[in-house]
Amino acid sequence: MDRSYLSHAGVVAASREFVCIRPLTYESAVEAPYLESLFRGRSGNLENTVFAMLSPDAKTRLCRTGRSPGFAFQSPDQMAAAMKQILKQFPSSKPVARPLPLLPNVRLGLNVSSCDNTPLAIIYSPDQAVRTRLEQQLARLAWDKNHIGQVQFCVATRAEELKNIAGKTQKPGILIVQPGTYGNNGQLISAVDLDTTPTELGDAVDFALLIAEFQQKTMRQHIVRGQQLGVNWKTAIPVTDPGGSRKRRRNN
Repeated sequence: MDRSYLSHAGVVAASREFVCIRPLTYESAVEAPYLESLFRGRSGNLENTVFAMLSPDAKTRLCRTGRSPGFAFQSPDQMAAAMKQILKQFPSSKPVARPLPLLPNVRLGLNVSSCDNTPLAIIYSPDQAVRTRLEQQLARLAWDKNHIGQVQFCVATRAEELKNIAGKTQKPGILIVQPGTYGNNGQLISAVDLDTTPTELGDAVDFALLIAEFQQKTMRQHIVRGQQLGVNWKTAIPVTDPGGSRKRRRNN
């Protein structure tokens, strides 16, 4: 799905003018009912993935909802063309602020970055003012044309949140982490202190991106190896996807 639709050049270009949201599915009891209102599978329950395009009111559906873009569009080219038409219906009236796109916590940050094969940048500080300053600094990098979509971000306020990261530091700053193969741990690559320059921060992220290029996975081998190792992700709320339930039973 990602390779054929979401990585298509025309879709990527059009998406720059959309507000793109990655739902948490089984990681949020608050989001789940809303996702169910958009799409339910044959089982009548929330399934593992949901795809929708909505108007600015977040209610009006602009295409058929389903598990993936393939439910609504016959090809990536058709999707890109439809997105361009949608943009004409909802022209931008003023510049929109672009805050740092944060994942809810380090646990999910490690998992999502592992799934996407990207580095994870963790803002770590018990002090709110320091975290705000670091978020603003990272936001500039996050939306830079050379880094947009290539890094995941999250915040840690306590040292305990970093327990699954090897080589972690207790000093506040930005921690650039290479996620583990199955997203349940990570390795500290660089610790950028509070007084870092934008150039130093960019260099640290670029080094982590270089490492990520050597972490490519083959889906079939990845799943088989995970089953052999007994790796099993515990979701925040029960999995109601019939396919997901079967896989989980096989792993137990």
